[in-house]
Amino acid sequence: MRDPLRLRRLSIRARTTLTATGIVALATVAIGLSLIGYLNGRLNEELDTALNEQLSTARMALLSGMTIPMRADDVTVRAVPMGTDTALPTLEPDDRPAADTGLPPVSDGGEFPLDEPGIRQAEPLSPLEAGDPTDPSAFEDPGGEPMAPLRTAQATVDTPDGTKTLIATASTRSVQRATEAATTGLLVGMPVLLAVVAALTWFSTRRALRPVEAIRHEFTRLSANDLRGRMPVPATGDEIARLAQTLNGTLDRLDDSVRRQRQFVADASHELRSPLAALRTPLEVAQAHPERADWPGIADGTLDDLDRLERLTSDLLALARIDGRPHTPGEALDLGSLAADTLERRPPTHLARHAEIEPDVLVDGHRTHLSRLITNLLDNAETHAEHRVSLSLRVEDGRARLDVSDDGPGVPAESREHVFERFARLDTARARERGGAGLGLALAREIAQLHGGTLAITDSPRGARFTATFPLAQP
Repeated sequence: MRDPLRLRRLSIRARTTLTATGIVALATVAIGLSLIGYLNGRLNEELDTALNEQLSTARMALLSGMTIPMRADDVTVRAVPMGTDTALPTLEPDDRPAADTGLPPVSDGGEFPLDEPGIRQAEPLSPLEAGDPTDPSAFEDPGGEPMAPLRTAQATVDTPDGTKTLIATASTRSVQRATEAATTGLLVGMPVLLAVVAALTWFSTRRALRPVEAIRHEFTRLSANDLRGRMPVPATGDEIARLAQTLNGTLDRLDDSVRRQRQFVADASHELRSPLAALRTPLEVAQAHPERADWPGIADGTLDDLDRLERLTSDLLALARIDGRPHTPGEALDLGSLAADTLERRPPTHLARHAEIEPDVLVDGHRTHLSRLITNLLDNAETHAEHRVSLSLRVEDGRARLDVSDDGPGVPAESREHVFERFARLDTARARERGGAGLGLALAREIAQLHGGTLAITDSPRGARFTATFPLAQP
């Protein structure tokens, strides 16, 4: 277990260099052995081809009554009577016979003379026979040193003097020398190649990881109080560049979230101070002058401020729950029944309420959240309506559509998105008796988005119309 752990503790550069060098080493050894084997085989094939060609030439010369070429292209050809011991000699470097083999002597001209020109039809060439390279002691020079094994080929020819055997021999020394040279070149070149590969991998990995080090250095400068720093994006367009872009995008979202959270805390603190101050001021005045205090009026105002404070804290708690919890799939529920129940539970008011609800409109969602959405939209409509508030629910374009409208002053087109921001209020809603904390519509939109729906202000002949859409529940 120690070796793998030690390898894991190495840097990426070291592991990459070791891996690349090891792969190149294995590939070089495999390719080198294959090339050496191929070279040895090709050279032996060429030597066998030369043996057969010289043997064929000698046979044709023997059939034509000509002298047999004794030696050509490092191939020796001899003719011996059939039945003669054909033990092959081993040639010395100067190509002289190394020992007496009982073969006919070789003429000075390097040719073997024929006694008679008349010959019979020659027998076909016999298959190629190679000397056994595993037994070098069979071919030794006079000093006892092992010589290169021979490759041989032979054929028989019928002559008036009887059947004779043609024997062609060639030394494999040239093949061995070529193979040894190739092996030596591989052994010498392989360490140099591996050193070059290791050096190139080491420096190229260092260059490739330089942007990662720059990203790490920049990332250490970030903190929860300062998320303005961004990662340097290399111009390579590779995985590291995409990583830097992803980190920058994540930092943008985190920075925006932190700024919104800080703004939310500041706005919430401000909104909480207003009702608390409204509660404190009349009580302090009444305490200073109890004989002139209107205690029933103070109690009514205190209850109103407590109601406003309760709504504010409830909205803050709902927003915190939505922001802090992952979305979980809800249950299929009848949105029409939920809207009707919510409308019936509302306290009486001087405004006329009108509802058009289509039955069996099923959506997937959370009953508490959707009820809160409908309640906030009705609260907003009743706050700004003059005489009438309407609620309608129907299926349109494969989605559930919920409309809540009023006959109030409406919302200017340039402010239709602003009203959905947290703690946002229009100037017409600044009065304490009409304006809320500015969280109801923001919470309603987040609930709609939480259920895969939308919430927006749509065109209306009079007043404001808030339209929420939701995907229908799957059967």
